[in-house]
Amino acid sequence: MNLKYKLIILLTLLYIPSANGAENIFLYKGTFSRTIKIEELHKFKETKQVSNKLKSLIKITNQKEKELYKILSLKIDVPLKTSSKLMNSKIGEIFLSRLSKIIYTNKISNKELNSKAIRSAILLSSFNNNQEINLIDFFKAYPNKNIAIDLNALSKTLKKVESLKELIEFYSNSPLKKLKDGRSST
Repeated sequence: MNLKYKLIILLTLLYIPSANGAENIFLYKGTFSRTIKIEELHKFKETKQVSNKLKSLIKITNQKEKELYKILSLKIDVPLKTSSKLMNSKIGEIFLSRLSKIIYTNKISNKELNSKAIRSAILLSSFNNNQEINLIDFFKAYPNKNIAIDLNALSKTLKKVESLKELIEFYSNSPLKKLKDGRSST
């Protein structure tokens, strides 16, 4: 490759804007909307000191400081190879599509783009953190400056998850355990 092409490639790489992670979270609940910087959440996670804005959001959303801290500190193992295969499968596409109704790029309603952004954030945060992710790392790896979270959709999903969890616990702890284990005499 001659010098002219090398120089063009170098200049192109220098002037292409890099994709930075998210900086702001827009919370929507009906007509209610608030914004918070991800850096404020990160600072809270690191120091347990709540900024005035975060204190206000916690109060408005009926959250508890301890619960928010627990959520922000929760780490999930996400092996890169397995999660990449899963997210590129039919089941993974459905999961990403449903998740993109809750977390999406602010003011952009392209479901396919939002699914790809979530996939990217999960894989990048896993790669950057020894195959573990937490919410702050996910936000910082999200390939857009502004993330929106639909609190109504999140609440509905959490209720479904909670009822499913209760159903699983009931089944696991029920007197029908013999049936589950295949030890029934009937």
